[in-house]
Amino acid sequence: MSDRLPLAFFLATRDEPVEPGDDTWLRALPLSRHPVLAVAPATVEKAVTYGDYFTAIAGFLEKDQYRTVKTALADTPDPDVDLTQVRDLAVCLVKHGEFYHPARVVVATGRGEKSFVVNVAVSPTGRDRINQEFKLLERLGSEFEKPVLPKVYDLEEITSLGGKKMPMFSGRWFEGFCEFHLTEGQPEGMSNVIVWDPDTPLFYLTEKQAENAFRQVAAILTGAYNFFTFEQIGAWHHAAGDFILKPVDADRVDVRLITVRDYAPHIADAEADPEALIEGLLLFFLNLTIRNRIDRLDGTRALAWADDYTLQGTIKGFFSGLESVVRRLNLPPTFANEFKNYILAHPPAALRDLFSALAARIPDSSPEHDFVKNRIDQHADLFRSFLV
Repeated sequence: MSDRLPLAFFLATRDEPVEPGDDTWLRALPLSRHPVLAVAPATVEKAVTYGDYFTAIAGFLEKDQYRTVKTALADTPDPDVDLTQVRDLAVCLVKHGEFYHPARVVVATGRGEKSFVVNVAVSPTGRDRINQEFKLLERLGSEFEKPVLPKVYDLEEITSLGGKKMPMFSGRWFEGFCEFHLTEGQPEGMSNVIVWDPDTPLFYLTEKQAENAFRQVAAILTGAYNFFTFEQIGAWHHAAGDFILKPVDADRVDVRLITVRDYAPHIADAEADPEALIEGLLLFFLNLTIRNRIDRLDGTRALAWADDYTLQGTIKGFFSGLESVVRRLNLPPTFANEFKNYILAHPPAALRDLFSALAARIPDSSPEHDFVKNRIDQHADLFRSFLV
């Protein structure tokens, strides 16, 4: 093997090469998937170019004799593949996120291709969060009963050839998993949940697959909830593509969570007495049923509210995740059923008041404030009817 591996750069797919000096290479990198935020204001520092982005990733891959490439190769079902068998590397820019600009690195070897992700923080928001996120993914990844979070490898700050400093970290790539979003319209017999697969035309989930997707989202978030400290995964959004899926059959999908931006108590300065623990779990559950229904049409357009059947999925997913919490904490095996009865002991008006209080926490300046407020009473009544 030569000292440096052949390395090529692409946009979303390898049908879109980017080479040093071409028009794309010299163009400013969008800061978001939203067109209105695509170009940095003139008052901030000089924009990062595609060339800055790709050369920084190249430096990261080559650092310490391709350390992160070696780590990624070891984290595969075929760990006997090593650097001597690598033929070339391809870096594909997956998307322009408000927090990160992730790249898929495809490693071509004599035994096929292996992929891993490099999340690059280009925006100030991303740079502020990346160190914390790396630590949270390391911390939480081992707490689930199956690998629903990406295993992370290395975190570095790299300077591009253009002098731009960009922090980034590498991690496991979930092969075959794609973003999914609510959309307008739907074919007969299908849901209005569409899947963005870059290798195939967009396709719709069946209603059972969609219900299963929202069920698994709820199970993952509940499984990560810390019953004794009130810590939860926060700042997640369907519109940001934080959850991805892969169809299994006509009824089921597999779901993964690819980011953890925040993990903190949702109740500040609460005493961990039995009553507070139960109330904390109840508020987490009710808020989860709200957040899991909010998306943007096709990920970037108007706010969208998931259909009623997804609420059924969320409720089922919560109790599935709660069972894993019960096992992990050695709580009484009857805990989940007793908690359900505790909720049902609340009169309908009391539940509506709790839901309304949660909706009121959304800042007035957020477009989600009125969007949720106008739907919350119906949501509360539907929640209770599904829970019975």
